[in-house]
Amino acid sequence: MTTTSPLPTAIGTGDHGSVAVRLEGVQKVFDSSQGRHEALQSIDLEIYDGEFLTILGPSGCGKTTLLRVLAGFETPTRGEVSLDGRRCTTMPPNKRPMTMVFQNYALFPHLNVFDNIAYGLRLAKLPRAEIAERVEVVLSIMDLVGLGRRLPGQLSGGQQQRVALARSVVVRPRVLLFDEPLSNLDARLRDQMRGELRRVQQQLGVTSVYVTHDQTEAMAMSDRIVVMSNGRIQQVGNPVEIYRRPVSLFVADFIGKAVVIDCSVVRRGDGDVTLALLGDEVTVVDPSPDGEPLTAVVRPEDVHVRAAAGDAAAQDDDRRVIRLDGWLRGIEFLGSESRLRVELAEGELLDAAAFHDAASGPEQLPGLGDAVRVEIPKHAVRAVIDRR
Repeated sequence: MTTTSPLPTAIGTGDHGSVAVRLEGVQKVFDSSQGRHEALQSIDLEIYDGEFLTILGPSGCGKTTLLRVLAGFETPTRGEVSLDGRRCTTMPPNKRPMTMVFQNYALFPHLNVFDNIAYGLRLAKLPRAEIAERVEVVLSIMDLVGLGRRLPGQLSGGQQQRVALARSVVVRPRVLLFDEPLSNLDARLRDQMRGELRRVQQQLGVTSVYVTHDQTEAMAMSDRIVVMSNGRIQQVGNPVEIYRRPVSLFVADFIGKAVVIDCSVVRRGDGDVTLALLGDEVTVVDPSPDGEPLTAVVRPEDVHVRAAAGDAAAQDDDRRVIRLDGWLRGIEFLGSESRLRVELAEGELLDAAAFHDAASGPEQLPGLGDAVRVEIPKHAVRAVIDRR
């Protein structure tokens, strides 16, 4: 897919500005000898101009199918796709002002770096001087200066990934699509390249849609994240919203780690709900205007564990904290943090996380089997829809 339209000038900030891409009621059904599979179920989504949007979810959730619908490789069974207000649902891939960065790079092994990058420009029959100028610009942006005459086989994995990205952005796409482009790299190089991808995207200001199953990539790179499961969008929001205010148990458990706490609904108000849990009551935002079943979650880092206090009576009047007694049953030291498991007096198990620095290590933690006091700030409790 190629285009010669000008590069966007605005840096992708994630602010809700003009809509670049809109999906309305998009459904995709595949029929095979095994039966009918609904890969996408009524997807409604707006992608904003200049933003970096990540589609995140487990294998089989529909994220790659959604990307292929955007690219034009799949036609929706039902629904519409619009680009800058113009319908492009049935437009073929080569007519869409979009480019795709694949996970296997898809470089031509017999062409050098310069010719790989210039390939789309030559297909568009641009003047030779303009091609050379554009290629030199992206070689600089991608930190590939001096490598133009090398063949792909002479490059490292990270350099090959940058060439694939350079080939996609040199044609100045309206939308840049990423199909798990870092999955073939080792962990250290993947961490480095995600920063490079984000830097380039912000420098160019190009609207970008990135597909991954890696929550760390999504949290580190995105303006907004679309969390998918079973062909449906579970939640859309910026990384902080997704992590701190999940609306369903699936999102809470898929993004980071969730400590699930059994609860019952005491009463529902105007947008809030009071839950009974762990011998206390907490009033929180109600994520379900339709009255769906709820459960409560907290993040492990919000479960604070310390040695059982000899005199805790003075703290009992503080109604902002849930306090519980128990015993430390498990410790896993992971370097910057330790993961703890506490057995409460009532027999329930809670997970917790204790973070360490140079002055605070695992040696400051209670020992296995010791009596402990657990404290959970009430403001850290979230009600989520019990949708798995």
